[in-house]
This record gives sequence, structure tokens and C-alpha cells, in this order.
Amino acid sequence: MNNNYTQGMQQINECRQYAQQLMQQTQQGSQQYKQMLQSEQQNVQILEQMIQRERQAAQYIQQSLQGHEQAMRQCQQIIQTCNQLEQELRGQGSMMMGYSQTSTSHQPMHQQTNQMMNQTHMQQQHSPYSSTNYSQQ
Repeated sequence: MNNNYTQGMQQINECRQYAQQLMQQTQQGSQQYKQMLQSEQQNVQILEQMIQRERQAAQYIQQSLQGHEQAMRQCQQIIQTCNQLEQELRGQGSMMMGYSQTSTSHQPMHQQTNQMMNQTHMQQQHSPYSSTNYSQQ
């Protein structure tokens, strides 16, 4: 009986030692997982910041495109005005051959063209969506 008792106690001690070793290894693994979790949470924060910056960049680009589309429409209006002015000048030029032309009859159209060109130029310079302003932001 003494032999069985000794063997039983030895097996119990071995089992306890294995359980303690397993517990230490599990604690070490838990520490590693905690470090990995902390690192991943930091990565998530960094990625969320990057996503926010990318969204802002996309908004700036979209706004710039809208500004460019507006500038294109204004340029088309200027071209149409220039075409109208040219047609008027040609029509009056052919009707008034031999007479000296004065620019006063064309002044309203000319002023309108200049005004539209100046407005377009000013809007492009002060637009927060122009490519030069975007690169500064």
C-alpha cells in the first residue's frame, strides 16, 4: 500500500507541475495577445485617421472639380459672347463699308465680355477649389 500511495502522490505532484507549467505558458500567451491587441488597436486608430484624411482629400478634389466645371461654363459664356460680338462686327462692317466705325456702338457688348472675363479670373484666383489653393491646404 505504501508503494501505491507513493506512486499516487508522485502522479498528483506531476499533474500539479504540468498544470502550473500550462498556467504559466497560458499567462505568457495572454500577455502576448494583450500586446498584439494593443498594437492592432493603435493600427486601427492610425488607419481611421488616414481614412479621414483621404475622405477630406476626396472632398477637396470634388469641390475643385465643381469649381472647374463652373469656370468651364463661364468660359463657354465668354466664347458665346465673343462669337456674338464677332457676328455683330462682321455684320456692321459689311453694312458700313466706307464709313469709319466707332467702338461706341459696340461698347455694351465689349464691356459685358470684359466683365465676364474679369469675374472668371477673379473667381479662379480666390476660389478655395483652384488647384493652387488645393496644393497649399
